[in-house]
Amino acid sequence: MKKVIIISLFLGIAVVACKSQKTVVATNTELAIIPQPKFVETYQKKLNVKLLNELELPSDWQQLGDQYIAFNQKNNLGAIQIVDKAKNTAIRIKKNQNLSLESYTLQINETGIHIEASDFGGAFNAFQTWKQIVLSAENNSVMQLKIEDQPRFNYRGLMLDCSRHFWTVDELKETITQMSFFKLNKLHLHLTDNNAWRVEIKAYPKLTTAGTYYKDYPELSNKFYTQEDLKQVVAFAGLHNIEVIPEIDLPGHAIGILAAYPNLSCTGGEFEVFPEEMPMKDRKRMNVNMLCLGNPDTYTFAEKVIQEMAAIFPSKKIHLGGDEVPTNIWEKCSKCQKLHQQENLNTWGELQDVFTKKMSAVVKKYDKTMVGWDEINERHAASTEDIVMAWRDYGFNQAVEALERNVPVIMAPQHGCYFDWGYAGNATRKVYEWDPISAEMEALKKNNLVLGGQACLWTERIATQERVEEMLYPRITALAEVLWSPKESRNWDSYLKRLEQSYDHMKTLGISYYVDDAINESEFIPKKEKPALVRHAWLTTNLPNHGNYHLEYIFDGKSNTFYWGSRSIGIGDFYQIQLGEAVLANKITVITGDSKDYIQHADLLVSEDGETFKKVGSFSDDGMAAAYLGGKTIRAIRIEATKQHTSWPVIKEVKIE
Repeated sequence: MKKVIIISLFLGIAVVACKSQKTVVATNTELAIIPQPKFVETYQKKLNVKLLNELELPSDWQQLGDQYIAFNQKNNLGAIQIVDKAKNTAIRIKKNQNLSLESYTLQINETGIHIEASDFGGAFNAFQTWKQIVLSAENNSVMQLKIEDQPRFNYRGLMLDCSRHFWTVDELKETITQMSFFKLNKLHLHLTDNNAWRVEIKAYPKLTTAGTYYKDYPELSNKFYTQEDLKQVVAFAGLHNIEVIPEIDLPGHAIGILAAYPNLSCTGGEFEVFPEEMPMKDRKRMNVNMLCLGNPDTYTFAEKVIQEMAAIFPSKKIHLGGDEVPTNIWEKCSKCQKLHQQENLNTWGELQDVFTKKMSAVVKKYDKTMVGWDEINERHAASTEDIVMAWRDYGFNQAVEALERNVPVIMAPQHGCYFDWGYAGNATRKVYEWDPISAEMEALKKNNLVLGGQACLWTERIATQERVEEMLYPRITALAEVLWSPKESRNWDSYLKRLEQSYDHMKTLGISYYVDDAINESEFIPKKEKPALVRHAWLTTNLPNHGNYHLEYIFDGKSNTFYWGSRSIGIGDFYQIQLGEAVLANKITVITGDSKDYIQHADLLVSEDGETFKKVGSFSDDGMAAAYLGGKTIRAIRIEATKQHTSWPVIKEVKIE
C-alpha cells in the first residue's frame, strides 16, 4: 500500500518514499483536525464510514460507546452496536498501558477504526479526532491513516465567570460539550464574587438567599446551583474528560458573603450584592468587599465552605481566588490590627499571607491542592504544595517568581488568555502565537512545573450563552492547539486552513462563533504617530486617549485597530468626524469593542451642513450602531453618549458606504 508520511507541521502536501521505494505525491487534502495531532501518516485508500456497524471497547468505557452511538444517530451514519468481539468492519478500542495519560493512537484501514489508549481520557480524545475526521468526510468516505497523538500540557482549561452572570446547568453542559470537542479538559467555575454567591452551602443557607437577591432586579435574583446541580455538572463533565474546578473568591470580592453574613466584615452594617446591570452610582459599599481577617469566625466560615466544596467536587484542586484585595479597611479594624501585631507583620499585605497559609492548610486537610491568583505569591506566601495561576499582564514575571521557588503555575494571563477582551485586544492570531512558557521561564529548566494554561471569560458584559460562544470561538481553538500540539509544529497558515473547515464543525455543534474579518492580523499595538485616515476629515472628542490609542484609529479603514478612551463615558460625551468634503452616504456603521469595553447607550447622528445634527440611529445592547441613509449627502458624523457607562470605550471603526 502506498503511503504518505506527514509529521506535525502540515497535514497535506508532502513528497516521500513509500515502502516499495517509489516516490508518490500526496493530494492537497488537509485534515481539519484541531488541535493538530503530533504525528499523522495518511494513505491513498479510503474507508466508507457507513460500513462501521460494530463497536468493541473495554466494559468500563461503556459510556464512551454510548456517545459513539449518539454521534452516529445525530449524523445519520447508520446504526452501530456495541459487541464483545467485533467480527466485521468495526470500531475497535483497546487499552494500551504503554501510552501516557490522555494519549492515543488511531488507525483507519480496511478493517475499520483501531484506537488504543491507556485511560478514558485518551480514548475520549481519540473519539474527538474521529468526529472531526468524519464531519469533514465527503460522501461518507474518509482516508485511511495512522495518528499518534499526545498532549503537550495536562492542564488545558477554560474559566467561566458564573457570578456576574449565571449560567444554567444546561448551558454549562453545552459549554462542556463544545470545549471537549477541541480536547480542552479543565473547566474552572468562578462561583462567587461581589455580584453573587452561586453555590449552595448547607452550613450557611443565607449565602444563596441574600447572596443572590437584587431588590430592584427580581428577574435576575435567586439564581444559584444546588449541590445536586453541581454534582450533575461534574458527572456530565467526567463523561467528556473534563475536570471541574470550583473557585470561591476569598478574602476579597466577598460582598456575596457579606450580604448574607455582615458579621464577617470589619465594619458590620448592611451589604447588598449587585448585578452588572445596576449603574455604578446605585451600588452600595462596593469598595468594602473583604472579609475581616482578625475575626475567628472568618476562618470557621472558610473551612466549612471548603469542606462542603470538597464533597461536591472530586477535583484535587480548589481555587480560592486571592486577587485584588485592598488593605485599607483592615488597617482601621481593631481585630485586624490585633492580629497584625500578634503575627509581628511588617506590612498590611502580609495579613493576607497569614490567611493564604491557613487556607492552604485547610485545603490540604481535605486532600486537595489550593490554587490562587498570582497575588497569593506576591510575598511568597504560596508553598510548593500550592498552585499559582498567573494572570496579570503577560503573566511571565509572576510565573518566574513562582517557578524559582518550585511553586507550580498555570498560565492565564490577560494578554493572550483573557477572552472578555475583545478580538481587537486578544486577536485569534495573538492567542495562537502566544506560548505559556517564555524564554525566562525556559531558562529555569522547570517546565514540568508549568501545568498548562487556560482562557478566562469574565462576564461583566456577557449575558447570554450565544455571547459566551462568540467570545470563545474561534480563538479558544487556537489556545487548544497551543496547549495540545508540540510547539515546534505550530504553523499559523496550517491552522487557518483547518479552522476554515472547522467552522462547519462548529455549526454542527451549534456554536455561535464570532466572524472575525481581521483574523489574519497580528496583535494591534498602537504607535506614537497617528494613523492615516481613510478619507480627508478632522476628528474630535472630549475624552482623553488611553496611551497611544489615538481617536484617528476609528477612521483608518482597519477594523483590527481601535481607539480606547482612558475613562468611562457618560451623558454628553462625544466623538465627532468632520468630513473634509461632502460625502454621498447610503449607510453608516459603527463597530465598537467586542469586549466589555463597548458603547451601549449612545445616539448616532449625522449633519448635512457640518453644524446641525440629526439622530439617525442608536447603539444596540451588543455595542453596534448602523443607519441607512439612502444616498444622503453628509458633512459630519457624531456619536453622543446618552447614559453613564461602566466601561472605558473601545471603538474599532466608523464605516461610510
